[in-house]
Amino acid sequence: MKKSIKTFLAAGLALATMAGLTACGSDSNSGAATTSNGKTIIKIQTFNNFGYGKSSNERPGANLWAQYEKEHPNVKIEETVASGSDDARSAFNTAISSGANAYDIYAVDIAWMPSILSMPNKFMDLGKYLKKNDWLDWKVQGAKTSDGRTIGAGNDIGPTAVCYRSDLFKKAGLPTDRAEVAKMLGGDSATWEQYFKVGRQYTQKTGLPWYDAMGGLWGVMKSQLKEAYVKKDGTIVATGSTIKKDFDELTATTDMSAHLSQWSDDWNAQFKSDKGFATIMCPAWLVNNIKGNSGSDFKGWDVADVTPGGGSNQGGSWLVVPETSKVKDEAAKLVAWLTAPKQQVATFKAASNYPSSPTAMKDPAVTNKIDSFLNNAPTGKIFANRAKAVKIVPYTGAQYFDIDSKFGDALNRVDVSKEQKPEQAWKQYVADVKALS
Repeated sequence: MKKSIKTFLAAGLALATMAGLTACGSDSNSGAATTSNGKTIIKIQTFNNFGYGKSSNERPGANLWAQYEKEHPNVKIEETVASGSDDARSAFNTAISSGANAYDIYAVDIAWMPSILSMPNKFMDLGKYLKKNDWLDWKVQGAKTSDGRTIGAGNDIGPTAVCYRSDLFKKAGLPTDRAEVAKMLGGDSATWEQYFKVGRQYTQKTGLPWYDAMGGLWGVMKSQLKEAYVKKDGTIVATGSTIKKDFDELTATTDMSAHLSQWSDDWNAQFKSDKGFATIMCPAWLVNNIKGNSGSDFKGWDVADVTPGGGSNQGGSWLVVPETSKVKDEAAKLVAWLTAPKQQVATFKAASNYPSSPTAMKDPAVTNKIDSFLNNAPTGKIFANRAKAVKIVPYTGAQYFDIDSKFGDALNRVDVSKEQKPEQAWKQYVADVKALS
């Protein structure tokens, strides 16, 4: 789930060098925390909204904790929800680096996984617990170590569509029907050039922003590159012609941007503003954030079955169990249960977190889901189509997060703070990348 994810789209976990450290802990529950009536406590850290906990208007969920505790009366689950991926990553990094026994299960973002795989002995091999579960092959491979251990159980993925303000489109004389919007943006052959062409027409006519932030668009663009910053052989291509072309294309659209920092208060407020941005790149999990920021009674948001530049998986997560957990066996059983098809279906229904399980994807509750907030959009079918459109799984090596952070900073200096011209921001970015090596 993203999107940072970060901004929701910023990636990952900075690498900590842990050579020579070995796994600690054991499979026994010796020293495990218990309640006053002797129940085993399992502590889990998540972020944003994984859809696990008790349902509410602010944070809808499937109330899986109550269900699991009913089926396992010896277990008590305590969930800590970080406000975002960055906060969760910071707490995770501190605990893993120090060997602290903070949580028994961590939800980890897609961009953290390269650094987690670089220290595999710090995490439990979940393979024997996950034999009854199924995932897309690339989701499985994303959490496998070089020696074949499975240290992450797949949760959601982030197939990406375009969410748009049909009320603002109508005022501007643009089509509002989602099929017509998809066609306007290029349909199956949608390009960034066409997306920006329509955006410039919209902005020139209305004086209003077409999209929220360059960083949000880059989240999709970079997911469409096999090797965005570093090649599999270790060659850094972060300042090469491909990235420079994308940087130039993005920074040439300053007039279309709302110049917002994603996840900021100003960004949150724009979702229901009459002068807000008209479109946003929309991984399945973001739908819940749009609802929360707009208010459940707001009418205007819709979603089109289209992605500029082709398919894009933006975000997604795994669950991992650190070797420091004193309740590893119980934690691994909970992880297997949470990521099984039935529970993936439940969290999609509750919180729009699209399943990574093919079995769950085929469930009628997923394929037939209609979202009344999005003008009764068939989100089950739309995001299934967007998932099928994903043809590229980018290589994200250990250097990915550091370089991506520098690229995001460069975009923000042009787009958000407006302190630099594009050529100045690029020059500083090139220097920043060199300084990392």
